[in-house]
Amino acid sequence: MEESTKPKNILLIRSATNTFNATVKSLKSEFQNSKITVLAPESARKMLERDSNVSSIISAGDTKRMSILSLKSKVIKEMRSGKFDLAVSLYNIDHGMGYSNIDCLAWASGSKIIRGYNARGRFVEFNGWGIIKKYFLEKTSFTWFIVNVFTTIILFAFITLGILFEWAIRQVFALTSLKNIRSLRKQKVAFPQHTETKNIHNFTHKAHQKI
Repeated sequence: MEESTKPKNILLIRSATNTFNATVKSLKSEFQNSKITVLAPESARKMLERDSNVSSIISAGDTKRMSILSLKSKVIKEMRSGKFDLAVSLYNIDHGMGYSNIDCLAWASGSKIIRGYNARGRFVEFNGWGIIKKYFLEKTSFTWFIVNVFTTIILFAFITLGILFEWAIRQVFALTSLKNIRSLRKQKVAFPQHTETKNIHNFTHKAHQKI
């Protein structure tokens, strides 16, 4: 990159604290005469003011999650009025998935170049189409995750109900079988008593006839 085309005005979105210091040093090493403006929550202002590599700060307010929807319109306007040559997103993870809201903010700044830096100091350059694809990929992945969780819950519920239904059927059959066994035992015990009584009656009748 020629000196005349190198970014002079850089917007750094402080979206990952673990990546911040290493990225600032890397940017200052690559673009020595650049001016770095940091977009960060108000709670980080005092710390950033002590950093000699930070030229100015744009406060994102008290928001915990920065995005186009969560920031006030005046913050977006201030960001766009900076006319930045390079906008930088920071990631805590290597692939940068889950940070599409920060990439969209970088794109909304109107910067000519957009980069995403991970914790290893590596970066990827984006354009508007790349950010849109990443955004929909994240949302699709999240949707499929929810669908899978919901499906798993339903399957688990059906399996549990099936086991309970089988247990109930077994209990009914067990009780029915027990009743049948008891009924058969009663019949077996009662039948010989009836026969013995009949035999005694016949013997008595024959004895009377002989007399």
